[in-house]
Amino acid sequence: MADGDDLINRYVVLLRGINVGGHNKVPMAALREKLSDRGFDDVTTYIASGNVLLDAGDRRESEVVDDVADAVAERFGFSIPVVARPVADWPGILAANPFPDAEAEPKLLHISLCDRPPEPDTIAAFDVEAYLPDRLEIIGRELYLWYPNGSGRSKLTGAVLERALGVTTTARNWSTMLKLAELAQRPAT
Repeated sequence: MADGDDLINRYVVLLRGINVGGHNKVPMAALREKLSDRGFDDVTTYIASGNVLLDAGDRRESEVVDDVADAVAERFGFSIPVVARPVADWPGILAANPFPDAEAEPKLLHISLCDRPPEPDTIAAFDVEAYLPDRLEIIGRELYLWYPNGSGRSKLTGAVLERALGVTTTARNWSTMLKLAELAQRPAT
């Protein structure tokens, strides 16, 4: 190994659309076991909505996404979108929040992680003003969403954003993002 190659390659992996309304049931213990069987180490889950931290060995981000998606399909029989970020990126994702005042109401502030950055022309064509009072800022591969009246009432949904921006996304509220940051800072076991 070259210098630095022995560092832990840890990721936050977000699975979209599991354990929602009785659909796409994924028991967290079974998910942890399957991912461990696929060669991931120190697999940790947080709540049942598809938040995973894991050590990926020498796998790159795209390989982590593909391997986790394949593991879910193989073990549970359905395909879901998966988005991953290196743990090292997590502090920067949180620090980039353009709505610091919204942090006081963490369930109204969401970050949607994209599989890739939206193209500049699709960003320019998206009329965010049409969704006021909801707010959206796009920074790199993250969509920062502030729903002052709650996300359940908003027309600025993940499906709308995916169609308009041509990306795959999955969102978590600020509370979950902070908890994942806390878990990411814990030493590997």
